[in-house]
Amino acid sequence: MIYRHAEKSDIKECCILKKEVIKRLDNEGLSIWNEEYPSDQLLEEDICADRGRVIIIDDEIVAYATLSPILEEFDENTFNDSSFYCFSRLMVKTGYTNQHIATFLISSMLEEIKAKGIKGCGIMVHPINEKAIKMYQKLGFKFENRREYPYGDFITYSISL
Repeated sequence: MIYRHAEKSDIKECCILKKEVIKRLDNEGLSIWNEEYPSDQLLEEDICADRGRVIIIDDEIVAYATLSPILEEFDENTFNDSSFYCFSRLMVKTGYTNQHIATFLISSMLEEIKAKGIKGCGIMVHPINEKAIKMYQKLGFKFENRREYPYGDFITYSISL
């Protein structure tokens, strides 16, 4: 597995991955994403701004997430510490789930931000995404808050590094 920054040449493949993940989530009864969020344009903006991260196996992108300072993604009231980084839009290709690829991606992002001197990381997750919540907790993320936003009910977790 290779962890790296997404490149402009990865945009199309990341957008295809997103569409496939949305379909899988819908089939699993987790209709938490749609074509409006995350949009292809948002993924392109993430990648062009050097926020996209990917996992490559056999020259294929099998996972994607964004990594950025919290205040680039959320407002100052979303997390207890606005100096942290956050990741979002985490997606793993069908056929590669339950193989610890998301764990590898998150761990790699945490190592990256720790090397930059950042003291922690946050994630916002929909409460029906129980599988993701269990994974974050297993990785050491701690519950911060549950809040209703204009776009839905979400839980925030963070980890100190």
